[in-house]
Amino acid sequence: MNLTVQRVTQTKRSTTGRLSIDGNPEFVTLEPPKLPNPPPDGNGFVCILAGTYRLTIRWSNRFARPVPHVEAVPGRSAIEMHFANWARDTDGCTLVGKDFDDQPDYISQSDASFNALMVKLYVGSTCVNPGADQQHQLWEVGSVQYIDPQGVSQ
Repeated sequence: MNLTVQRVTQTKRSTTGRLSIDGNPEFVTLEPPKLPNPPPDGNGFVCILAGTYRLTIRWSNRFARPVPHVEAVPGRSAIEMHFANWARDTDGCTLVGKDFDDQPDYISQSDASFNALMVKLYVGSTCVNPGADQQHQLWEVGSVQYIDPQGVSQ
């Protein structure tokens, strides 16, 4: 399974994007800004470098449940895809939602969108250790590619 996050817009607090699964647009995303030194009124984090990364589902201590993990991000750890609506709710992770709202730095219906994403990911994934308890299971999903808008470099 291949996911793509096509980044669309940026403010001083966030980067918005569209998430496709195997080429089919499914959700919107919200990440920290792409600024090398975010302003003090931002959340203090930046989005990950554009590129392609391995995607797994494994336990999140932060959320006490399995979530998608973007693996081997240079200089980063515990990069997850998770539910939340506001840019201030991400510490470098990718938030998933249904749509952009009139409010900047916000996405709608994140809980429902995240649950729908998990169903799709589990269907297309393989558990590499099915006998393990949920906190130790590892699901291989495939890859996620983050693409910046043309003319924007990191």
